[in-house]
Amino acid sequence: MLTSTYLVSTDKRLRAYLIGGLIALMVVAGSLAYEVKPGDTLSGIAAKHGVSLQALLESNDIANPDLILPGQKINIPGSGGSGGGGTDVHVVEAGETLGVIAARYKATVAAIAKANDLKNPNLIRVGQKLTIPAGGSGGGGGGGSSSSGFHIVKAGETLGTIARKYGLSVSALAEANGITDPNVIYVGTRLSLSGRSFVPDNLPGEGGGGSSTTSHTVAAGETLDTIARKYGTTASAIAKANSLKNPNLIRVGQVLSIPGAAWVCPVKGGTYVNDWGVGKPDGRWHQGIDIFAPRGAEVYAPVSGKIELVTGTVGGLQFFLHGDDGVTYIGTHLDAFGRSGRVQAGHVIGYVGDTGNARGGPTHLHFEIHPGGGDPVNPYPTLKEAGC
Repeated sequence: MLTSTYLVSTDKRLRAYLIGGLIALMVVAGSLAYEVKPGDTLSGIAAKHGVSLQALLESNDIANPDLILPGQKINIPGSGGSGGGGTDVHVVEAGETLGVIAARYKATVAAIAKANDLKNPNLIRVGQKLTIPAGGSGGGGGGGSSSSGFHIVKAGETLGTIARKYGLSVSALAEANGITDPNVIYVGTRLSLSGRSFVPDNLPGEGGGGSSTTSHTVAAGETLDTIARKYGTTASAIAKANSLKNPNLIRVGQVLSIPGAAWVCPVKGGTYVNDWGVGKPDGRWHQGIDIFAPRGAEVYAPVSGKIELVTGTVGGLQFFLHGDDGVTYIGTHLDAFGRSGRVQAGHVIGYVGDTGNARGGPTHLHFEIHPGGGDPVNPYPTLKEAGC
């Protein structure tokens, strides 16, 4: 026969187990990040957590799905927070319209205006705090994204109709997306609703300054020769750029200007169109420009810098050029690698091919530009102004 004391004790233990299990489930449900382990792939992490690869790419601002490192923290979208039942607060930034903000949070202008009692949706001020209603619009944001302000082009739309929808000018929308001909946009293209196109300052001709310079602070034990070799130039060129009467006399802490070459086209004689932002069948979007050329065509370093070689299932044979200009340049689907390590502008760093998921298609170089090593920008304006 069970005693009352035993029953009470058992009941307490049962409740303790239930509470412990509930807490454990809450911890798992509220987890915001996953730490990459050796052997992990981004697609594997996505499958493990029941999210799409595209969702992981957008939530973590990952430019290259083949490049993740052990120990890296990956945010899992929808794994924590309010579960869609809470609200966000957005602080208005310069140049934003309610349309741009609505697209960013996958809401509608009307929903945000109603939530904030805005009598005139066209009148918002920089620094104003706006409450974003839970779940966005409850019915889609007209092609926008919850992670950044963009619009997916639909059949029948023009740059003018899209610009009017978000309270922007056609010129601002074209500038944000590197569009040189506003009459040409493609269905399925992802258009950024803010920002401006990027062009390096060392383009040849009218498009830029014609050459780049890098600053170097002299360290103990360095000579002009060792510094020149580091940057792929000559001691005499550095001496001339810095008006050094005696190239053997440099001091620790001295800042030297390192001359560089003008920006070099990555593929000479290739063909390309502005296919930046075009959607892909797997849900990803095109973060570069495809430069088509025969297999084996030489790929050149656009600027001087350091080359990192990577092999992945999507991009195949790839290079990451960490340029002296502070920009990271990425090229994928190479047929073979060229130089690695320290390179000068114009050095051959690879050969056009179709490796990775481009196998069997037209041979080309998928080319990306990441200012400051951050988010990708449209390479089209750079390629056009450089005369590539």
